[in-house]
Amino acid sequence: MFQTLQAKAFASAAALTLLALPVARAGATTLIPSQTIKAGTKIACVLDETFNSANAKYGDKFKLRIVDTSHPGLVGGHITGWVTEVEQPSGLNKAKVTFFLTTIHLSNGEKKPISAYVVNKRVVQYDPAAIQAYRQQQMTAPMPNGVVTPGPIAWQMKIGGGGSPTISNRPSGTVGGTIYAQSAHEPIIVPANTSVTIELQQDLTIP
Repeated sequence: MFQTLQAKAFASAAALTLLALPVARAGATTLIPSQTIKAGTKIACVLDETFNSANAKYGDKFKLRIVDTSHPGLVGGHITGWVTEVEQPSGLNKAKVTFFLTTIHLSNGEKKPISAYVVNKRVVQYDPAAIQAYRQQQMTAPMPNGVVTPGPIAWQMKIGGGGSPTISNRPSGTVGGTIYAQSAHEPIIVPANTSVTIELQQDLTIP
């Protein structure tokens, strides 16, 4: 009789252990199905913390939280960017901030490189590889009527009145953007939770 009760108790305990195992594993790991998100895809994000160019400096990190539910594998993740240049307003010169987007952090903790532009209205897209290629081309090509000074707008064109910039050349590599203050005597302030739309420059495979 004692052996029968002991065997039943052991079986019950084993069954409870087996039931508990899947729950523990499910809570520890977020399953993200493998998929490739194509270049040109737009992803809705929000700025994690308020940005103020008055106290920003080279090397500052910022975060864009992904809120786009049309891409379930990205929800709960964020994109990391870095400030690479800050110019404060001086005289008639407006405040200016240049940044790059470098990595995407998925909800399961995995981190991957990303190549993407911010496509919001006030951001001028910036691709250093394209500018460098343009400079090299201008150094070897004959230059009638003087010298062209290369810069961020040398590889952009606007379609129609007030149209958004379109990129004529999108080589691989880290890309970013430049944003200018609206007037010459004010900093650039972007409140937390401001909507930010990014556009993939290259395919992104997750996880």
